[in-house]
Amino acid sequence: AKNYIKSLPKVQKKDFASILKYANPLAVNLLEKMLVLDAEKRVTAAEALMHPYFEPIHDPEEETEAEKYDDTFDNMDLPLDEWKCEFNFVMFSKLTRSKGHAGIKM
Repeated sequence: AKNYIKSLPKVQKKDFASILKYANPLAVNLLEKMLVLDAEKRVTAAEALMHPYFEPIHDPEEETEAEKYDDTFDNMDLPLDEWKCEFNFVMFSKLTRSKGHAGIKM
């Protein structure tokens, strides 16, 4: 996926504020932070929830933090059959690690 994205022509960033003229400026600001292509520079879900746009509904007591994204496969170049095999292995491993998930008992 990264190689494909790198192969695309460079495009100038759009000014969301001018496109979304009637939107809440805080929503536009958050949208810009969420649509950054580089995952290292993009706002995380936890950071997004702390953005001023969500202040009226933000409740840390009700929010859980997700596991960090596993980018193991991002730079692999495999034939489709091997991708399927890798995916199935990873999914099975995750299912068996979470006790009782999906009816699997440990």
